[in-house]
Amino acid sequence: MDAATADDLLSFKEFPLMNEASGSQSAQININSPQRTFSSPDDEDEATQQGDKSAKTVSIFSFEYYQKFFDVDTMIVVDRIATSMIPKRAPANYLKLNIATNPDMYGPVWIVLTLIFTIAISGNMASYLQNAGDHHWRYNFHLVSYSATAIILYTILVPSALWGFLKWSVHSNELDLEEEESLTPSLLSLICIYGYSLAIYIPVSVLWTVQVSLIQWLLVITGAFLSGFALLTILMPAVKKSKYSLFLVLAIELAHFALAAGFMLYFFHAPDAETPVETHVQKVTSSVVLNTTMQSKSA
Repeated sequence: MDAATADDLLSFKEFPLMNEASGSQSAQININSPQRTFSSPDDEDEATQQGDKSAKTVSIFSFEYYQKFFDVDTMIVVDRIATSMIPKRAPANYLKLNIATNPDMYGPVWIVLTLIFTIAISGNMASYLQNAGDHHWRYNFHLVSYSATAIILYTILVPSALWGFLKWSVHSNELDLEEEESLTPSLLSLICIYGYSLAIYIPVSVLWTVQVSLIQWLLVITGAFLSGFALLTILMPAVKKSKYSLFLVLAIELAHFALAAGFMLYFFHAPDAETPVETHVQKVTSSVVLNTTMQSKSA
C-alpha cells in the first residue's frame, strides 16, 4: 500500500450515498431532521437548583423583594396618571385587573417627591408675591418638610385606614379567607391608587401662586373633584361590598377635598387685608396705650 502524501490528506473527497428508490448514487443532506439536544447531569442539577431558588421566599430586607414593585414601563405609568385625573376613564374592573395584579410604587414615589418640591417652591413664590414690597423677605426652607410630612402621612395613613375599615366591614363568617381577600384590595394597591391620585395637584400647585382668592378656591374645587371622582370610580367595586358604603364614599371625598383646601390655605392663600375700620381702631388703641404709658412715666 502506497503511503498517503500530504496533498492526499489535505484534499476534499466526495462520498456518494445510495438512493434506494432510484438505485443511483446521490449526495443528499436532510436539513429538516430534528436536532436532538442532550443535557448532562450537571445541567439538570443546575436547573433544579435555580427552580429551588425561585421557589424560596425572598427576604423583605433584600433589594430583590422590592424590585417587583417597580416593574412597570412608561406607558403603564402614563396610563395610570391619566386615569387618576379623568373621571370615568377607568373601567369597572380596573382595580381588580390592572392595579391588583401589578401594584407599583414607581409612579407614586415620583409623584409624591415631585409634589413635595412643587408645593414648597410654589409656596415660596406665593409668599414672595404677597410680600413684594418687603425687602427683608427670605426663602422658607421649612415648607419642604411641612409639605413632605402632610403628603407622606396622607398617602400612607388614609389608605391604611381605608384598608382596615374594608377588612372589618366586609368580613363575614360565611366567606372563606380567599373570597374575603378577593373582595378587599390589598394595602399596597390602595397606596398605589392614592399615590397616583395626587398627580393632579402638581400643576394645580403652580396655578395656586396666582394671588386671587376666587381662582384659588376654584382650583381647589376642580382638582379635588376630578381627582376625587376618579379615585372613587376606581375604588367603587370594593367600597360597594362594605356595609357602610355611603359613609366610605363621603369620607373618601371629604378627605381628598380637605387635603386640597389645606394645601391652598397653608401654603398659598394670602391673609385677608385689614379693613379701614380695623386699621383705624388699631391706630386709636395704640395711641391711647402710648399716651397712658407716657403719663405714667411722667408721674
